[in-house]
Formats: sequence, structure tokens, C-alpha cells
Amino acid sequence: MLRAIFLAMLLAVPAWAEGRRMLTEEEARDWQAVGRVNIAGEKFCTGALIAPDQVLTAAHCVFSDVSRRLYRPDRLHFVAGYRLQDYTAHRQVRRIMVHRSFDPGRELSQQMIMADIAVLELAEPIHDVRPFEREVRPRAGDDIAVVSYARDRPEAPSIQEPCETIAVDGRFIVMDCDVTFGASGSPVFTIRNGRPRISSVVSAIGTRGNSDQQVAYGAALDDGALDSVLRDMVHGDADRGMRRLGGGSISEQLGRQPAQDATFSSIGQ
Repeated sequence: MLRAIFLAMLLAVPAWAEGRRMLTEEEARDWQAVGRVNIAGEKFCTGALIAPDQVLTAAHCVFSDVSRRLYRPDRLHFVAGYRLQDYTAHRQVRRIMVHRSFDPGRELSQQMIMADIAVLELAEPIHDVRPFEREVRPRAGDDIAVVSYARDRPEAPSIQEPCETIAVDGRFIVMDCDVTFGASGSPVFTIRNGRPRISSVVSAIGTRGNSDQQVAYGAALDDGALDSVLRDMVHGDADRGMRRLGGGSISEQLGRQPAQDATFSSIGQ
């Protein structure tokens, strides 16, 4: 089953779903802790504040597609609440920490997606925006929401709500949310008592089984996955990923597309 899933992932083509729409200016105020991660003037991903000085995103975003090496932190910038050339805050990244099990040189697999988690430590904290709290992994059938920047709408955040958790296998999450390139690292929200909490991070796209239904794959944050990354950061073990990692192919992950226009470098590059 997994082999079929990942073969389908390699053949996937992003599609536009009716459920994803651009946030209005008023709506965007409630999601200012989501921002764009501008990466080395080459590409962008999506990230979200989980502390005043910490941004959660996908691990594959912070590695060069060519060298498989971790980018220098000062090549990354987080732009909180970015919308149509306006933003709430902009910070350079000071440190990058990725999950210890993530290797950008290995082929995409369920194990790699579950480890596709990174935390960016900002050079200065952002105090004007309330970070998101975390939630346990969603259950199959749960309604969720995704807020993202993407290649087709790079200048403003989009939201899809509700979309649905199709399947959960450990920390591997399959969702029917519509995402496309640039959406890597996007927070997946579970809404509890009217408050959004981050339960997963978008990693990759594919199709469901032998059908044409697009699905998204993500990593849940519980079972200590994110905590282990944060412990490494606290302990100062921030150079683990600087070594040159193995060869191999990079599969259909959403941060892998190069810039299609100048908007990738419009802020902080």
C-alpha cells in the first residue's frame, strides 16, 4: 500500500480546489502568526510562530536542492502576516534545527515525512503576534484547516477550511487539503473551542491510491517529535545538518520549486 501511495506521489500534479481561498484583509489579522519563509532568494515555504522567537516549518525547505546542505541561517527570513507587500514583522533567522531523522539525500518515504520538521530560531523575537499553541495529532475523519502561501498566490495567505484527515498512521497524516508548491511547512490546524492549534506540518502532495484525488501528507507534532528538535536547539546542537548528506533523489515535496517571479525575493532577500 505504501509503495502505491508514494508512486502516486511522484506522479502527482497540483490542482486547484474550490475550498482554498485567499484570506481577506480582516480575516488575515487572525492568522498573523503564519508567515512566509523566504529562502536564499531562490524559493519560499510557509511557517508559523510557535514561540516569539521560533518558527515551525518543514525540514526539506531549509536544505539546498543542489548541494543537499543546510542553508546558512542568515539566508532565511521569516515575514509574519505577509500580505500584498505588507507584513506584521520581519526577522532574520539565527539558527536552524531539523529533526535528527531527516536526511534530504534519501528518497521520500513515510519515515522521512514523519521527520520533515524544522524549527527556525529568529535573531529577534516577535512580540506583537501571539504564537500558536500545539495540539495532539488529528484523528481520521477530523475536520482541519490549512493556512499557506503558494506558487499560485505567493503574495497573500490562503486558507482551506474545512478539509479532512483521511488517514493517520503513527505521526504520518494523510489529508484531502488542497496545497501546492510553496505550501511546504504550512501549519495544519485543529480547531478546539474556537481556537486554532497546530497539529501537523504539510510536507508533500500526491494522489490517493489509483484515483485522481489529490491528497497532502504531513507530520504530526506529538510523541515528542517537535520536543526533540527543540531540545537540540536548547542544547546548542545546531550544526548537525551542516555536514554533506547523502545523494539520492528529491521527490514531490512542496518547497522544491524554484521561484517563478520576483516575489520570492521581495522581502528580506
